[in-house]
Amino acid sequence: MITFTDEKLYLKGTAKAILLDKASGDIVYYSDKFQTANYQTSVTMGEIRAGLGNGIAALLPSDAAVNVNFTAADFSLAAKSMQVGAARTFGAPVMVCQTVTASGSTLTINTADGAPVAALGMAKAVCWVQEVGASSLIATDGTAYEITGAGAVSGFSATASKTYKVTYFVTRANAEVATITTAMDPFVGYFMSEMAVYSNAGGSANEGTRKGTLYGIIPALKFGADGGVVGDQTTADTTSLTGQALAYDEEIVSAGCNECSGAGNTLAYYIYVPCDSAQGIDGILGELGSAVSVAVSETYQLNPYVIVNGKLGAGVPASDFSYSSSATGKANVGASTGLITGVSTGEAVITVSYTADGTTYTDLVTVTVTS
Repeated sequence: MITFTDEKLYLKGTAKAILLDKASGDIVYYSDKFQTANYQTSVTMGEIRAGLGNGIAALLPSDAAVNVNFTAADFSLAAKSMQVGAARTFGAPVMVCQTVTASGSTLTINTADGAPVAALGMAKAVCWVQEVGASSLIATDGTAYEITGAGAVSGFSATASKTYKVTYFVTRANAEVATITTAMDPFVGYFMSEMAVYSNAGGSANEGTRKGTLYGIIPALKFGADGGVVGDQTTADTTSLTGQALAYDEEIVSAGCNECSGAGNTLAYYIYVPCDSAQGIDGILGELGSAVSVAVSETYQLNPYVIVNGKLGAGVPASDFSYSSSATGKANVGASTGLITGVSTGEAVITVSYTADGTTYTDLVTVTVTS
Protein backbone atom coordinates (compact mmCIF):
# COMPACT_ATOMS: atom_id res chain seq x y z
CA MET A 1 0.00 0.00 0.00
CA ILE A 2 1.36 3.42 -0.93
CA THR A 3 2.30 5.72 1.95
CA PHE A 4 2.38 9.51 2.08
CA THR A 5 4.21 11.66 4.60
CA ASP A 6 2.10 14.83 4.46
CA GLU A 7 1.83 16.65 7.78
CA LYS A 8 -1.42 15.85 9.58
CA LEU A 9 -3.37 18.85 10.87
CA TYR A 10 -6.05 18.97 13.57
CA LEU A 11 -8.58 21.74 14.24
CA LYS A 12 -9.94 22.53 17.67
CA GLY A 13 -11.24 25.70 19.26
CA THR A 14 -12.50 29.07 18.07
CA ALA A 15 -10.45 32.10 19.05
CA LYS A 16 -12.78 34.87 17.95
CA ALA A 17 -15.41 35.95 15.46
CA ILE A 18 -16.48 39.28 14.04
CA LEU A 19 -19.49 40.53 12.14
CA LEU A 20 -19.20 43.41 9.70
CA ASP A 21 -21.75 45.71 8.19
CA LYS A 22 -21.60 44.81 4.49
CA ALA A 23 -22.21 48.37 3.33
CA SER A 24 -19.73 50.26 5.52
CA GLY A 25 -17.30 47.55 6.62
CA ASP A 26 -17.74 48.59 10.27
CA ILE A 27 -17.34 45.84 12.88
CA VAL A 28 -20.77 45.62 14.52
CA TYR A 29 -20.09 42.57 16.70
CA TYR A 30 -17.01 40.91 18.20
CA SER A 31 -16.48 38.14 20.74
CA ASP A 32 -13.67 35.84 21.85
CA LYS A 33 -15.80 33.86 24.33
CA PHE A 34 -17.30 31.14 22.14
CA GLN A 35 -18.53 27.86 23.61
CA THR A 36 -19.65 26.28 20.35
CA ALA A 37 -18.73 27.24 16.81
CA ASN A 38 -19.91 25.15 13.91
CA TYR A 39 -20.24 25.51 10.16
CA GLN A 40 -22.67 22.99 8.70
CA THR A 41 -22.90 22.30 4.98
CA SER A 42 -25.66 20.42 3.20
CA VAL A 43 -26.91 19.66 -0.28
CA THR A 44 -29.92 17.73 -1.52
CA MET A 45 -28.97 14.79 -3.74
CA GLY A 46 -31.80 14.24 -6.21
CA GLU A 47 -32.09 10.66 -7.39
CA ILE A 48 -32.38 9.79 -11.06
CA ARG A 49 -33.60 6.20 -11.21
CA ALA A 50 -33.52 4.21 -14.42
CA GLY A 51 -32.81 0.78 -15.87
CA LEU A 52 -33.66 -2.71 -14.70
CA GLY A 53 -34.87 -2.60 -11.09
CA ASN A 54 -35.06 1.21 -11.37
CA GLY A 55 -31.67 1.61 -9.71
CA ILE A 56 -29.97 4.93 -9.01
CA ALA A 57 -28.37 6.03 -12.26
CA ALA A 58 -27.27 9.44 -11.04
CA LEU A 59 -27.44 11.74 -8.03
CA LEU A 60 -27.82 15.38 -9.01
CA PRO A 61 -27.06 18.00 -6.32
CA SER A 62 -29.34 20.94 -5.53
CA ASP A 63 -30.41 23.14 -2.61
CA ALA A 64 -26.86 23.76 -1.35
CA ALA A 65 -26.69 25.44 2.07
CA VAL A 66 -24.14 26.57 4.64
CA ASN A 67 -25.44 27.10 8.18
CA VAL A 68 -23.66 28.82 11.05
CA ASN A 69 -24.25 27.80 14.66
CA PHE A 70 -22.10 29.78 17.11
CA THR A 71 -22.76 30.33 20.82
CA ALA A 72 -20.88 32.96 22.82
CA ALA A 73 -20.82 32.93 26.62
CA ASP A 74 -20.88 36.72 26.87
CA PHE A 75 -24.06 38.76 26.54
CA SER A 76 -24.51 41.06 23.54
CA LEU A 77 -27.66 43.08 23.02
CA ALA A 78 -26.28 44.10 19.63
CA ALA A 79 -26.08 40.49 18.44
CA LYS A 80 -29.51 39.62 19.84
CA SER A 81 -30.96 42.66 18.09
CA MET A 82 -29.41 41.70 14.76
CA GLN A 83 -30.73 38.16 15.15
CA VAL A 84 -34.29 39.49 15.01
CA GLY A 85 -33.67 42.62 12.96
CA ALA A 86 -34.58 44.85 15.89
CA ALA A 87 -33.92 48.58 15.81
CA ARG A 88 -31.45 49.44 18.59
CA THR A 89 -31.28 52.94 20.08
CA PHE A 90 -30.38 54.73 23.31
CA GLY A 91 -32.53 56.84 25.60
CA ALA A 92 -35.02 54.34 27.01
CA PRO A 93 -37.38 54.84 29.99
CA VAL A 94 -36.16 53.04 33.10
CA MET A 95 -37.72 52.56 36.53
CA VAL A 96 -36.32 54.79 39.31
CA CYS A 97 -37.50 55.91 42.73
CA GLN A 98 -37.02 58.69 45.24
CA THR A 99 -38.24 59.44 48.76
CA VAL A 100 -40.41 62.46 49.37
CA THR A 101 -41.61 63.97 52.69
CA ALA A 102 -45.12 65.31 52.26
CA SER A 103 -45.77 68.89 53.36
CA GLY A 104 -49.51 68.49 52.97
CA SER A 105 -52.04 66.19 51.35
CA THR A 106 -50.36 66.35 47.92
CA LEU A 107 -47.12 64.74 46.78
CA THR A 108 -44.64 66.16 44.27
CA ILE A 109 -41.26 64.66 43.40
CA ASN A 110 -38.05 66.48 42.46
CA THR A 111 -37.51 66.27 38.66
CA ALA A 112 -33.92 67.51 38.68
CA ASP A 113 -32.75 64.07 37.47
CA GLY A 114 -35.42 63.81 34.79
CA ALA A 115 -39.11 64.29 34.24
CA PRO A 116 -41.47 61.31 34.66
CA VAL A 117 -42.36 59.62 31.37
CA ALA A 118 -44.54 56.74 30.25
CA ALA A 119 -42.95 53.31 30.24
CA LEU A 120 -42.41 51.64 26.87
CA GLY A 121 -45.72 50.21 25.72
CA MET A 122 -47.78 52.39 28.09
CA ALA A 123 -49.86 55.40 27.06
CA LYS A 124 -49.36 57.56 30.15
CA ALA A 125 -46.86 58.23 32.90
CA VAL A 126 -47.73 56.53 36.18
CA CYS A 127 -46.07 55.95 39.53
CA TRP A 128 -46.46 53.78 42.62
CA VAL A 129 -46.42 55.21 46.15
CA GLN A 130 -45.32 53.38 49.32
CA GLU A 131 -45.05 54.73 52.84
CA VAL A 132 -41.49 54.38 54.14
CA GLY A 133 -41.30 52.30 57.33
CA ALA A 134 -44.97 51.31 57.26
CA SER A 135 -46.29 47.77 57.25
CA SER A 136 -49.81 48.76 56.33
CA LEU A 137 -51.49 48.15 52.98
CA ILE A 138 -50.08 51.37 51.60
CA ALA A 139 -46.56 49.95 51.92
CA THR A 140 -47.39 47.16 49.48
CA ASP A 141 -50.26 48.63 47.50
CA GLY A 142 -49.81 48.30 43.72
CA THR A 143 -52.20 51.09 42.77
CA ALA A 144 -50.85 53.21 39.91
CA TYR A 145 -51.21 56.99 40.14
CA GLU A 146 -50.77 59.35 37.25
CA ILE A 147 -47.77 61.64 37.52
CA THR A 148 -47.17 64.81 35.54
CA GLY A 149 -43.99 65.87 33.81
CA ALA A 150 -43.53 68.38 36.62
CA GLY A 151 -43.57 65.53 39.19
CA ALA A 152 -47.05 66.03 40.72
CA VAL A 153 -48.75 62.77 41.79
CA SER A 154 -52.48 62.74 40.99
CA GLY A 155 -55.13 60.98 43.09
CA PHE A 156 -52.96 60.14 46.10
CA SER A 157 -53.84 61.60 49.52
CA ALA A 158 -50.67 62.08 51.53
CA THR A 159 -50.27 62.74 55.25
CA ALA A 160 -48.18 65.75 56.15
CA SER A 161 -44.70 64.99 57.53
CA LYS A 162 -44.79 61.38 56.40
CA THR A 163 -42.13 60.07 54.00
CA TYR A 164 -43.10 58.19 50.89
CA LYS A 165 -41.16 56.25 48.26
CA VAL A 166 -42.34 57.11 44.75
CA THR A 167 -41.41 54.72 41.92
CA TYR A 168 -41.77 55.97 38.33
CA PHE A 169 -40.07 55.98 34.91
CA VAL A 170 -37.54 58.47 33.62
CA THR A 171 -35.55 58.57 30.37
CA ARG A 172 -31.90 57.51 30.77
CA ALA A 173 -29.54 58.53 27.97
CA ASN A 174 -27.36 55.45 28.43
CA ALA A 175 -30.25 52.97 28.52
CA GLU A 176 -30.16 50.86 25.34
CA VAL A 177 -33.35 49.51 23.86
CA ALA A 178 -33.97 46.92 21.13
CA THR A 179 -37.43 47.10 19.59
CA ILE A 180 -38.74 43.76 18.27
CA THR A 181 -41.69 44.02 15.90
CA THR A 182 -43.95 41.67 13.99
CA ALA A 183 -42.08 42.68 10.82
CA MET A 184 -39.10 40.68 12.05
CA ASP A 185 -36.36 40.70 9.41
CA PRO A 186 -32.97 39.44 10.67
CA PHE A 187 -29.74 41.25 9.86
CA VAL A 188 -27.49 40.28 6.93
CA GLY A 189 -23.78 40.80 7.57
CA TYR A 190 -20.27 39.66 6.67
CA PHE A 191 -19.23 36.98 9.19
CA MET A 192 -15.68 35.77 9.86
CA SER A 193 -14.31 33.43 12.53
CA GLU A 194 -10.82 32.34 13.54
CA MET A 195 -10.19 28.71 14.53
CA ALA A 196 -6.99 27.10 15.85
CA VAL A 197 -5.16 24.43 13.84
CA TYR A 198 -2.59 22.09 15.44
CA SER A 199 -0.19 19.39 14.32
CA ASN A 200 1.14 16.22 15.94
CA ALA A 201 4.63 17.73 15.56
CA GLY A 202 6.00 20.66 17.54
CA GLY A 203 6.52 24.13 16.16
CA SER A 204 9.55 26.30 16.85
CA ALA A 205 11.75 25.78 19.90
CA ASN A 206 9.86 25.97 23.20
CA GLU A 207 6.56 26.39 21.35
CA GLY A 208 3.50 24.16 21.26
CA THR A 209 1.87 22.36 18.40
CA ARG A 210 -0.19 25.27 17.04
CA LYS A 211 0.52 25.35 13.33
CA GLY A 212 -1.96 27.75 11.87
CA THR A 213 -5.40 29.34 11.73
CA LEU A 214 -8.47 28.43 9.76
CA TYR A 215 -10.63 31.41 8.85
CA GLY A 216 -14.27 30.73 8.06
CA ILE A 217 -15.92 33.49 6.06
CA ILE A 218 -19.60 33.92 5.18
CA PRO A 219 -19.84 36.96 2.85
CA ALA A 220 -23.60 37.25 3.39
CA LEU A 221 -24.92 35.69 6.61
CA LYS A 222 -28.64 36.01 7.25
CA PHE A 223 -29.35 35.60 10.96
CA GLY A 224 -31.96 33.07 12.03
CA ALA A 225 -34.02 35.08 14.57
CA ASP A 226 -32.55 33.30 17.62
CA GLY A 227 -32.60 36.37 19.85
CA GLY A 228 -34.12 35.00 23.05
CA VAL A 229 -32.87 35.72 26.57
CA VAL A 230 -32.37 33.09 29.31
CA GLY A 231 -32.99 34.25 32.87
CA ASP A 232 -32.45 30.89 34.54
CA GLN A 233 -31.18 30.90 38.13
CA THR A 234 -28.49 28.32 37.45
CA THR A 235 -27.74 28.66 33.72
CA ALA A 236 -26.15 31.79 32.31
CA ASP A 237 -27.60 33.41 29.22
CA THR A 238 -25.62 33.02 25.99
CA THR A 239 -25.50 34.94 22.73
CA SER A 240 -26.53 32.89 19.74
CA LEU A 241 -25.11 33.56 16.30
CA THR A 242 -27.17 31.24 14.13
CA GLY A 243 -28.00 31.82 10.53
CA GLN A 244 -27.67 30.73 6.93
CA ALA A 245 -25.36 31.83 4.14
CA LEU A 246 -27.02 33.66 1.28
CA ALA A 247 -25.82 33.15 -2.28
CA TYR A 248 -23.24 35.87 -2.77
CA ASP A 249 -22.84 37.50 -6.17
CA GLU A 250 -19.20 38.30 -6.88
CA GLU A 251 -18.59 42.01 -7.35
CA ILE A 252 -15.70 41.56 -9.78
CA VAL A 253 -16.03 40.02 -13.25
CA SER A 254 -13.66 37.07 -13.62
CA ALA A 255 -11.40 36.64 -16.63
CA GLY A 256 -12.46 33.02 -17.23
CA CYS A 257 -14.80 32.08 -20.07
CA ASN A 258 -15.20 28.37 -19.32
CA GLU A 259 -18.92 27.79 -18.88
CA CYS A 260 -18.33 24.83 -16.57
CA SER A 261 -15.93 26.61 -14.22
CA GLY A 262 -17.05 28.69 -11.28
CA ALA A 263 -20.66 27.63 -11.66
CA GLY A 264 -22.91 28.79 -8.85
CA ASN A 265 -22.72 31.61 -6.36
CA THR A 266 -20.35 31.75 -3.42
CA LEU A 267 -21.72 30.73 -0.01
CA ALA A 268 -18.58 30.56 2.15
CA TYR A 269 -14.79 30.45 2.22
CA TYR A 270 -12.32 28.45 4.31
CA ILE A 271 -8.83 29.97 4.45
CA TYR A 272 -5.95 28.14 6.14
CA VAL A 273 -3.02 30.38 7.15
CA PRO A 274 0.13 28.79 8.66
CA CYS A 275 1.61 30.45 11.74
CA ASP A 276 5.01 30.55 10.01
CA SER A 277 5.20 33.91 8.25
CA ALA A 278 7.49 32.41 5.59
CA GLN A 279 5.29 31.60 2.61
CA GLY A 280 6.98 28.26 1.77
CA ILE A 281 7.27 29.08 -1.93
CA ASP A 282 9.07 26.52 -4.12
CA GLY A 283 9.01 28.68 -7.25
CA ILE A 284 6.66 30.08 -9.87
CA LEU A 285 5.18 28.98 -13.18
CA GLY A 286 4.82 31.76 -15.72
CA GLU A 287 2.16 29.93 -17.71
CA LEU A 288 0.89 26.38 -17.93
CA GLY A 289 2.97 24.80 -20.70
CA SER A 290 5.58 27.61 -20.56
CA ALA A 291 4.82 28.55 -24.20
CA VAL A 292 2.09 30.58 -25.89
CA SER A 293 1.18 31.65 -29.38
CA VAL A 294 -0.35 34.97 -30.37
CA ALA A 295 -1.08 36.63 -33.72
CA VAL A 296 0.24 40.03 -34.74
CA SER A 297 -1.85 42.82 -33.16
CA GLU A 298 -3.65 40.28 -30.99
CA THR A 299 -3.27 39.96 -27.21
CA TYR A 300 -2.84 37.13 -24.70
CA GLN A 301 -3.16 37.35 -20.91
CA LEU A 302 -0.53 35.42 -18.97
CA ASN A 303 -1.83 33.50 -15.96
CA PRO A 304 1.18 32.79 -13.71
CA TYR A 305 1.12 30.59 -10.61
CA VAL A 306 3.04 30.49 -7.36
CA ILE A 307 4.18 26.96 -6.43
CA VAL A 308 3.62 26.42 -2.70
CA ASN A 309 4.70 23.14 -1.10
CA GLY A 310 4.70 21.49 -4.50
CA LYS A 311 1.20 22.70 -5.42
CA LEU A 312 0.02 25.39 -7.82
CA GLY A 313 -1.12 28.38 -5.78
CA ALA A 314 -4.06 29.39 -7.94
CA GLY A 315 -5.70 32.67 -7.05
CA VAL A 316 -2.63 34.91 -6.83
CA PRO A 317 -3.53 37.85 -9.10
CA ALA A 318 -1.43 38.43 -12.23
CA SER A 319 -0.79 42.00 -11.05
CA ASP A 320 1.33 40.64 -8.15
CA PHE A 321 3.94 39.49 -10.70
CA SER A 322 6.24 41.57 -12.90
CA TYR A 323 7.00 40.94 -16.59
CA SER A 324 9.59 41.85 -19.23
CA SER A 325 10.12 40.85 -22.89
CA SER A 326 13.43 39.85 -24.49
CA ALA A 327 12.27 41.24 -27.85
CA THR A 328 9.71 44.01 -27.67
CA GLY A 329 9.84 44.26 -31.48
CA LYS A 330 8.30 40.78 -31.60
CA ALA A 331 6.09 40.65 -28.50
CA ASN A 332 5.49 43.34 -25.93
CA VAL A 333 4.16 42.71 -22.41
CA GLY A 334 2.64 44.91 -19.72
CA ALA A 335 5.20 45.21 -16.92
CA SER A 336 2.57 44.82 -14.19
CA THR A 337 -0.33 43.24 -16.09
CA GLY A 338 1.18 40.30 -18.00
CA LEU A 339 -0.84 41.21 -21.10
CA ILE A 340 1.12 40.16 -24.20
CA THR A 341 0.67 42.00 -27.51
CA GLY A 342 1.95 40.49 -30.77
CA VAL A 343 4.06 43.05 -32.68
CA SER A 344 5.68 41.12 -35.54
CA THR A 345 6.24 37.49 -36.51
CA GLY A 346 8.93 35.68 -34.59
CA GLU A 347 9.70 34.69 -31.01
CA ALA A 348 10.27 36.48 -27.73
CA VAL A 349 10.95 35.24 -24.22
CA ILE A 350 8.90 36.72 -21.40
CA THR A 351 10.54 36.79 -17.96
CA VAL A 352 7.97 36.47 -15.17
CA SER A 353 9.08 37.46 -11.64
CA TYR A 354 7.56 37.24 -8.18
CA THR A 355 9.08 38.52 -4.90
CA ALA A 356 8.20 37.19 -1.45
CA ASP A 357 10.06 37.09 1.89
CA GLY A 358 13.03 38.88 0.31
CA THR A 359 13.46 36.29 -2.46
CA THR A 360 12.68 36.84 -6.15
CA TYR A 361 11.50 33.86 -8.19
CA THR A 362 11.54 33.86 -12.01
CA ASP A 363 10.26 31.73 -14.87
CA LEU A 364 10.52 32.04 -18.67
CA VAL A 365 7.65 31.85 -21.15
CA THR A 366 8.35 31.52 -24.87
CA VAL A 367 5.99 33.52 -27.08
CA THR A 368 5.55 32.70 -30.75
CA VAL A 369 4.03 35.52 -32.79
CA THR A 370 2.22 34.44 -35.95
CA SER A 371 1.06 36.48 -38.89
